[in-house]
Amino acid sequence: MIGENKILDCHIHYSLPIKPQDLIETMELANTDFANLVIVPDKNRISSVPDALMLKYQYPTKFFVFGCLDVSQYFMHNKSVGKQFVKYVKRIQLCGCDGIKMIEGKPDLRRTVPIPDFDKRVWEPFWTFAEEIGLPILWHVNDPEEFWDESKIPSWAKNQGWLYGEDTINNEVQYTQVLNVLKKHPKLKIIFAHFFFMSAQLERLSEIFDKFSNIYVDLTPGIEMYINFSKNQESAVQFFKKYQNRILYGTDIGARCVISNDFELNNKESTHRSTLVQSFLSKQGQFTVKSDGDFLIGIEDFQLRALNLPPHITKKIFYDNFSRIVGKKPRTVNPKMVIKECKRIKTMIRVMSLIKRIKIADYSYANQVIGFFKKNNSNKKKWRFQ
Repeated sequence: MIGENKILDCHIHYSLPIKPQDLIETMELANTDFANLVIVPDKNRISSVPDALMLKYQYPTKFFVFGCLDVSQYFMHNKSVGKQFVKYVKRIQLCGCDGIKMIEGKPDLRRTVPIPDFDKRVWEPFWTFAEEIGLPILWHVNDPEEFWDESKIPSWAKNQGWLYGEDTINNEVQYTQVLNVLKKHPKLKIIFAHFFFMSAQLERLSEIFDKFSNIYVDLTPGIEMYINFSKNQESAVQFFKKYQNRILYGTDIGARCVISNDFELNNKESTHRSTLVQSFLSKQGQFTVKSDGDFLIGIEDFQLRALNLPPHITKKIFYDNFSRIVGKKPRTVNPKMVIKECKRIKTMIRVMSLIKRIKIADYSYANQVIGFFKKNNSNKKKWRFQ
C-alpha cells in the first residue's frame, strides 16, 4: 500500500532483458518509491506484459502494471478488434494487470499498423466494456506539434523517425476522434499521457476537464511541456491549483526497448527526467536545466520558471491521485494465468511470422517467464520482496 510522503511514477517502462534489481536501483536514483509499469507492443515478441508481471510478482507492493493491447489483432481481426480486446483485457486482468496502456494514438504507430479510427463502430465493444468496469487507461494521443515541422522538430525525435507529413494522421483529426469517443462514453477513465499534448492550450484542456469528469493527464516529458508552462507560469499555476486532482506524476524512464532499441537502463537520463519534473513542481523561482546531448533537453542549458506548488498539491500529484483513480493496492499476479498468456503469445508470434508481419520471431522472453514461474511453483518458494 502506498504510504505517506511517497512518490509513485505512473509512467515507467519495463521489458526483459532488464534485470528487476536494475530497475529498482534506477528508481532509487530517481527518488521514486512506487511505479506503474506501462507496456507497449514489441515488434518481434508481440508483448512484454508477462515480463512486467514477473517483476510485479517479485515486488508485489511496489508495482502496478498497465498492459498494452494485443497489436496482432489489428492484422488478424481488424473488423472486430473491439470484441477481441474485451476478451484480451479480461485475460490480462486475471493475470494481474491493473489497467491498459494504449500507444495507439502515437502517429508513428498509426502509419505502420492498421488501427481503425477510434470513433468507428468497431471499437464500440471495447469502449463500452471499459466504461462499464471503470478500466483505467493510460493513452498516448498525438505528439508535439513541432513533429510536423522539419524546421522545429528536435533532432532526437527526427532520428527516431517521428517527423510527420501528409502520410501521417494529423493531431486535430485524432483529437476529434477521441472527443467523439468521450462524448459517447463520458464515464471512461482515461489518463492522457504527456498532458494530452495540450500544455500550450490550457484553456482548451480546461474545457475538456470540465466536460468529462474522469479524464486525467500525466506530466511525462516532452520538454516542450515544461517550456510552455514556464512561459505562461501564472496561468500554469492557476491550472494546477484548479485541477490538482486531475494531474499525475510521470517520467517515461525505464527500459524503452521497443521504442529506441535501447536494452540498457540509462540512469543519467532517468535522474535527469525525474529531477526535472520534481523540481519544476516544487521549487521556487528559476532553475537551470542541464543539457543531455539533445535526447530530451537539448544541446544547451536553459532556465525554467518553477511552479512552487504547495505540498498538499504536490502530494496529490506524486501519489494520491493515482491511488484514487487506480487503487491503493496492486492486483495479485496469477502465475498459472501468466504462463497461459505466454503460451498464447508464442502462438501469435508464430502466426504473425508466417504472415510476414514479424521478421524475427522471438520466443525467448516468453520462455524465460514460463521458466521463472514453473521453477517458482515447483520449489514452492515465494520469490517476493517488499
